[in-house]
Amino acid sequence: MYRIKISDLRRLSLSGNATVKLDKAYKYQIGEIRRDGIYIKQIGIVKGKRSEIKMRETFAKMYSHIQTIKQGKVLIGERRNDELIATSTFEKKVKEGAKRDKKVLGVPGQKVYRKKERKS
Repeated sequence: MYRIKISDLRRLSLSGNATVKLDKAYKYQIGEIRRDGIYIKQIGIVKGKRSEIKMRETFAKMYSHIQTIKQGKVLIGERRNDELIATSTFEKKVKEGAKRDKKVLGVPGQKVYRKKERKS
């Protein structure tokens, strides 16, 4: 079982079309995942008139309220026993990404730049 972390939510935002379903505290609304947070539609008053606005909330604040995560029509994760657990499709994606990263770093002749350690 793979637990979804905040960094995974940020990674999902980069590929786009990701949404979350929130819990009872947010009236089971659907929120949109973007790179700077989760956007939730709310009714607000602008210039004396009621209108629909989008409120941005941080990933850290919203993490405990997330029930399900979808990317397009594919279910990515859901909350079970107070933990966000990834589905098998997302686990495969994570493993493929890790393999791809290892291949890129392991190419012979490729320059790898590392930070120099400071001597104190």
